[in-house]
Amino acid sequence: MRDSEAGWDDDRSMTRHHIALARILIGALAVGSLLAQFVVVPQIAADAAERYPEVAYLEIPYLTAVVVALAFFELALLAAWRLTARRRRQSLTNGSQRWIDVMTASLCLSALTVAGICVHAGSIENIGGPAMLLGLVAALALIAAVVVLRSKAPRIQAP
Repeated sequence: MRDSEAGWDDDRSMTRHHIALARILIGALAVGSLLAQFVVVPQIAADAAERYPEVAYLEIPYLTAVVVALAFFELALLAAWRLTARRRRQSLTNGSQRWIDVMTASLCLSALTVAGICVHAGSIENIGGPAMLLGLVAALALIAAVVVLRSKAPRIQAP
């Protein structure tokens, strides 16, 4: 499918340079996310459990939830990577639409997971203070932004 048929304007088209920069950014975010998922977050959780033994029982559930949220984020990065590959080949198809839907769902599920952590920590466990409210607002804002941007994106029609 040609870009003009898919709703992409030629004057705003991504050049090879833009695609390369996007892929570098996606790769850096993926490396950072994996590093956070497997090194940084587990260490922070262990330190917090040691420092605050009264809530140490939350270490594993919250660690699991954060790892799940990061996994959803990584799935969205994979979708973005696949879309840039398709864009480079100038072939936006129904397969591209699936990756757009995967990215939308993944980002929303990641934000919902973070929102759940913030609600549980802030209102049920009464820990975290104002940071939990800010985290909840940020997660809900991300969901709203993803849904609005998704509704504005052109639908890719089958040829």
